Amino acid sequence: MDKQPPKSNQTLDVDRLLKQVGPRTQPNVKQAANSKAKVRQHWQQAVLKQQQIQQRRRVNWAIAASLMLMATATLFTFNQSTVNDEPMMFANLSNFSGDVQVRDALDDSWRAVQANQTIQSGTAIKTNSSNSYLTMQLNDNSEIRMAGNTELVINPQQLELTKGQIYHDTDESFKAAPLVIKTNHGYVQHIGTRYMVSNDQNATRVAVRSGQVKLTSIDSNQTQTDQTLEQNQLATLSNNNPVTLSAISAHDNLWNWTFMAQNTFSLDNKSLYEFVDWYTQQTGLAVDWQGLESPSKRVRLQGNIKNMTAEQAIQTVFYSTQYNYSINDGVLQINKQ
Repeated sequence: MDKQPPKSNQTLDVDRLLKQVGPRTQPNVKQAANSKAKVRQHWQQAVLKQQQIQQRRRVNWAIAASLMLMATATLFTFNQSTVNDEPMMFANLSNFSGDVQVRDALDDSWRAVQANQTIQSGTAIKTNSSNSYLTMQLNDNSEIRMAGNTELVINPQQLELTKGQIYHDTDESFKAAPLVIKTNHGYVQHIGTRYMVSNDQNATRVAVRSGQVKLTSIDSNQTQTDQTLEQNQLATLSNNNPVTLSAISAHDNLWNWTFMAQNTFSLDNKSLYEFVDWYTQQTGLAVDWQGLESPSKRVRLQGNIKNMTAEQAIQTVFYSTQYNYSINDGVLQINKQ
């Protein structure tokens, strides 16, 4: 049998011990209230101090943000002013003849143009006689030609044609930039094309040689009407009459001055084929080689056709070869002597 541990003779009397200790001391009610009040006051002061710190931080952040915004706005305004004050390059003058003058945006005096001169936005250009011409190459590699007795004001993405005639050729441009030509009768915007705009006090005329042109006419009530002009169309518009359309060929005499105004074609070491290809592009003619296309590539040219009309240029070139030509109904026919 398992042995049980001996029982102790001392028994724990809890009640007797509590009587010996006596009653527990109770806290003073007034002192407890004071303590609570001091604790609450200390807590309130700590919370208020934290709120004041956070408020100061928010104010400081707001001031810093305002100063940053003001600095940014000032810098942006300064940069804008700097950009606006500096004219943007619009084109390079590539060819001119006769009496041609330019006037800068900040200068009221007219002066003669210079070879290879840079044309900037805000510049005004004028050709002062019927035999004065100018060609400039735009930033997008398209070309503007000015006829005689023409005045043009250049603004970013817009040309204001005060009077005269201009020709815009975008064929050599990889991607022609948007360009609007403004006249006192409306607006003209190309859609990848070759076209001419002429303007005088009574009317504006727009002729499309290839491609399309968007025309916005403005009547006497300032009402605007949009329409698209197609190849071989001529539109005439004025404030008092609706737009009238008529047909025009790519080789019409209306285009003759554009040949004179263009950049001079260098004949040196060019083939007869290259000349004919360029010539028909500039005159709007079709070409009938009559089987002589390949032999013409072996004919080399020399000389100069600067300031010549289209008729004078082709006569000069073919005179030095063993080939003949004839032009009938818009077709250039090549034959051999």
